Amino acid sequence: MSEVEQQQRVNPAFDLLDEDKRRAVLRPRQYTLPYMLRFISSPVLKSRRIVLAGLGYAVSSGLLPVLASFIVYYLTMILQSPAGDLETLLLYAGGYAVLFIILSVLATNLLNRNYNFFMELRIGYMNQALRRYMLMDLGLFENSAFLDEIGKWSWALSSNNAGLEGTWHKLFELGGTAVSVLLLGLLLSWQSPVIMLAGIAFVIVYYFIQANIARYKYERREEQVRLARRLGRLSDLAADFRYGKDMRLFRIYGLFRSAFDSLTVSFEKFLRLFHAREFQLSFAGSLSLLLIDVVSFFILSSNLVAGAITLPQFLMLITAVTLFGQQMLVLAEGFAYVKRDMLYFADTMSFLQADLRTSGGSGQINIGDGIEIEFEQVSFSYPGADQQVLTDLNLKIGKGEKVALVGVNGAGKTTLVKLLTGLYQPTQGRILFNGTDISTVPQQELFPLFSVVFQECEPLALTVAEIVAGTDEGIDRERVVAALKAAGLWDKVSTFPQGIDQPLLKYVTDEGKILSGGENQKLAIARALYRKDSRVMVLDEPTASLDALAETKIYQDLERILAGRTAFFISHRLASTRFCDRIALLDGGRIKEQGTHEELMALGGLYREMFTAQSKYYREREQNSKQRSEQNSERRAERNGKRLAEQLPNGELGR
Repeated sequence: MSEVEQQQRVNPAFDLLDEDKRRAVLRPRQYTLPYMLRFISSPVLKSRRIVLAGLGYAVSSGLLPVLASFIVYYLTMILQSPAGDLETLLLYAGGYAVLFIILSVLATNLLNRNYNFFMELRIGYMNQALRRYMLMDLGLFENSAFLDEIGKWSWALSSNNAGLEGTWHKLFELGGTAVSVLLLGLLLSWQSPVIMLAGIAFVIVYYFIQANIARYKYERREEQVRLARRLGRLSDLAADFRYGKDMRLFRIYGLFRSAFDSLTVSFEKFLRLFHAREFQLSFAGSLSLLLIDVVSFFILSSNLVAGAITLPQFLMLITAVTLFGQQMLVLAEGFAYVKRDMLYFADTMSFLQADLRTSGGSGQINIGDGIEIEFEQVSFSYPGADQQVLTDLNLKIGKGEKVALVGVNGAGKTTLVKLLTGLYQPTQGRILFNGTDISTVPQQELFPLFSVVFQECEPLALTVAEIVAGTDEGIDRERVVAALKAAGLWDKVSTFPQGIDQPLLKYVTDEGKILSGGENQKLAIARALYRKDSRVMVLDEPTASLDALAETKIYQDLERILAGRTAFFISHRLASTRFCDRIALLDGGRIKEQGTHEELMALGGLYREMFTAQSKYYREREQNSKQRSEQNSERRAERNGKRLAEQLPNGELGR
């Protein structure tokens, strides 16, 4: 392996196309249940308050079924006793009621007062996972197989009552169940150990039945994620306000309905497999629970007939058997719940530990007095795609040079920007900055070199200052205002009640302001201008949503702001590239023509054809506009003449 290859950044977008490599990264090991329980218990056991609360809940909650059994015994004894009276009966019943209320209130408070602790732990893991999701290689979002495989990472973190937090709550509650099972089991073992053994057998049988069902579902999670992801995407699109006009005007809701119906049928078939599996195995669990009651009743009835126990003891033990069965069911379901949800949390753990970033790289760029950029035999195809977007592309941009990239739709202009900024790596060839292959430079050192305005400008639900500065710390407020003025957005922002501290969008706060498409583009330009240390300015259709006057002002300001910076400018409006030093025409994945506007026009190639077509369109539009203006002026003059004639006395106009 060569030195250059050793220095290159890891490229997960292409490395993880291979299924075996993908599984090796996303499933590096099999997590056993004991390991998982130790892992999730570790932060809980560090809190003395939670440990004491758990012990208190286990005792207070666990005693309630036992007390219910004993109160039956004592009340029956009083009723059977010749000396028993109503006062004694009410005394025992009242004492039980008071004790029941105290223990219930104590258990409920200990349970509910600690919900926030577990929620905060879960949110901590969620923040870790979201950070990894946001930092993972951009090309991985092009890999549908990868997205299907990691689709369950969020399931274990998305709810208070399921997944990781649900498991913590369940384990907390099972402490009380375990105490009840232990005490009731010991009470019943006084009559026959068989009852206790039957209960243990039931827990084992039920646990393995539920574990089998959980494993069956888990092994089909990728197919389930694939269907759920597509349904979710359709749901998002159908409910997205941005597409509401198209839905209504073109009546395309029928297409959505057809797509929904097809996916829904597939999802229903998938769920029926789960239900069939549960139905097949649940019978064995119900039968084993019934056997506990039958065996227990037979043993206790035999002992009652034989005189080994009294009637009060028999009623107490029958009550204990009923409660014992219920608690054993809760215990078995709790164990199965933990087993199932830990399977999915294992996916989360694997995701948290997988390195999905474009990491590595040991190269350094000698910035000096500017950046010279060279594309050297660059080819690129998106992960998993067969068709190349760029093929053997060569282009050199000098230090401080302003180059416009033009071409027809789909020529690969935006792809070129992604490669230039290091978001993607070429499949072949190199991109050199001052002679250094940028695929060998760590992204955290490469990104600060750029100020970028992408074609699609969607602001985040943050304040204007935070969006422009790209941070919520150490914001240079004067620089934010200067960038907004240069981008032509300050007049708008200055009218906001909170100025540059005004939040945008209404997802987080009702006070959020919503900008127009052109204003969003100006905001993106301001963000690009805020970066004072960037050496390369990349503008991908930066004025597509602006009117002609705003566009002209932006270009005038850009010529001043770009002084000394290397600039890469993409536009469909060929007339707007005139301020650039050179124009490069991209066609068929290659640079077909390049030079100044005059040189390309003299060449008589595709650029001239495109420019002439656009110019003709603009001239025709201008001519039509002028003709309409003249016609409107003539009609206004004619209407004014008639109105004046009607107002003057007869014949006065002629005189």
